[in-house]
Amino acid sequence: MHKIKLLLLSLLSGVILTLAWPPHGFPFLIFFAFIPIFFISEKLENEETKMPLLKGIAYTFPGLLIWNILTTWWIWNSTPEGSIATFILNAFFMSIFFGIWQWFRSTKPPKTTIPLALISLWMTWEYLHLNWDLTWPWLNLGNVFSPCTEWVQWYEYTGAFGGTLWIFVVNILIFNTIKFFGKAERKKIITLATGTFLTIFVPMTISQIMYKTYDLSQANPIEAVIVQQNTDPWEEEYVLSNVDQTIRLLQVANPVTTEHTELIICPESSIPHDIMEDELLTKTYQPETYKYFGFVILDSFIAQRPQLNFILGLSTMRQYDSKATETARKAGPKNLYKDYFNTSALYDKNGCEAVYHKSKLVPGVEKMPFPQVFGFLEEYAVNLGGISGSLGVDSAPKSFEVTTSQGVIKIGAPICYESAYGEHFAKFVRDGAVLMSVITNDGWWKETPGHRQHFLFSKLRAVETRRTIMRAANTGISAFIDEKGDVHQATKYGERVAIRQEVFPNERTTFYVKHGDYLAKIAIFINFGVILFGIYLRIARKRQGVGKGSAERAA
Repeated sequence: MHKIKLLLLSLLSGVILTLAWPPHGFPFLIFFAFIPIFFISEKLENEETKMPLLKGIAYTFPGLLIWNILTTWWIWNSTPEGSIATFILNAFFMSIFFGIWQWFRSTKPPKTTIPLALISLWMTWEYLHLNWDLTWPWLNLGNVFSPCTEWVQWYEYTGAFGGTLWIFVVNILIFNTIKFFGKAERKKIITLATGTFLTIFVPMTISQIMYKTYDLSQANPIEAVIVQQNTDPWEEEYVLSNVDQTIRLLQVANPVTTEHTELIICPESSIPHDIMEDELLTKTYQPETYKYFGFVILDSFIAQRPQLNFILGLSTMRQYDSKATETARKAGPKNLYKDYFNTSALYDKNGCEAVYHKSKLVPGVEKMPFPQVFGFLEEYAVNLGGISGSLGVDSAPKSFEVTTSQGVIKIGAPICYESAYGEHFAKFVRDGAVLMSVITNDGWWKETPGHRQHFLFSKLRAVETRRTIMRAANTGISAFIDEKGDVHQATKYGERVAIRQEVFPNERTTFYVKHGDYLAKIAIFINFGVILFGIYLRIARKRQGVGKGSAERAA
């Protein structure tokens, strides 16, 4: 019966986390989500249970698994096998960090170090999960406030890790308030309840003031068009030729494009069949071939409106005489190798001016994790476009230099998944981007919460960087998102449409853009100290126990 109660508490945490999560959750519930797990942990500590690490994992895993499944079940639509692996591995990794926390508690450290250990462990986990080969940023806790960015305008100072810190501090305070209610200690209850109230509502109040007093950039307007071409990724994208795709793009864009339009933002893989990148950049391709004739059509469209700059998604490749990169693969009978890329490109009256290769790749879909270990499985890492093997990447985010009526400005163009990474996104701004575009194709997941969650994450990026974001999604949701995270002209999923709006460059650099995920890096430093302190306490207590036993035997 005891074990069942602990498992029910774990499942309760999973349910509360799910009910808090976007797009349809109630974010305020996140402040209560970990309290059942805290009761589990305290129970295990009081019982001085053996194997605390393993039991910490065992009793938290069920709830964390429920949370993973109920909030990201839609992954199944793109990769059934990958979704099962994602659910299980992600929940398991999360539970490991709770297990380490349980082990630390079993060393009987000073009470004040226990919450510090928990927060530093979890933030270390989130940072690791943003930066290793099995990366999956979807359930980092700070994302929960993406529907209500007016609560977290201070993300421009802390990034989403500030939200993670806030969530755990409030959960810990509420948990301790509940504990002292049981002991009827009035003074401590009042102190904790007051502290909890202030910890929740002071940051919210500061954020509301920031939101209402923030002056949106209004100088140097640029007219932009976002194209949502609505090409079905399963049935059409790799059936229609590049020419057909280009014609569709221009048919959608043309009705809203004016003589003042300077930017047209198109989705990820809007021209999906592989283009030889060097030939595109040097304009030495054979224009009559079906892969390249679409660019001739694009040139004709721009010739009538020479002020236009397109940012669009391509599938590109490079060819080498040897295995020049880790991701290059043998191609054809000759001793040739090719690299394939998920690419954003700047295209204007002079042709293709610059390209950027997606750097944050989806594990198991665009990239085989840990290729040194699992390189023999490389052929099974299948890009959703049908290319077998891992894609190539750029070494760092880089922004495009775009010529406009306001002069040359820089625009960042991260691709799809990359908009879920705060620090990575901020690097485009650090590179000089005064406007940001996000090009994506969320149609793989179909009409599920996945594409709405992904859309909402861009609201957080807008607040962190204070940049207007032009989000072009193949099947939706496309929109303009201003520097406060407010959404303008959001399209519907499955709609073939283009939207037009003036956007305003902003040159101000936020504290978060300058310093990135510094809170997580501080947490990692603390985490090492916590683990070393726990090891020291474990050794010291064992020695103390041995010494006590020897004294008793001597007596």
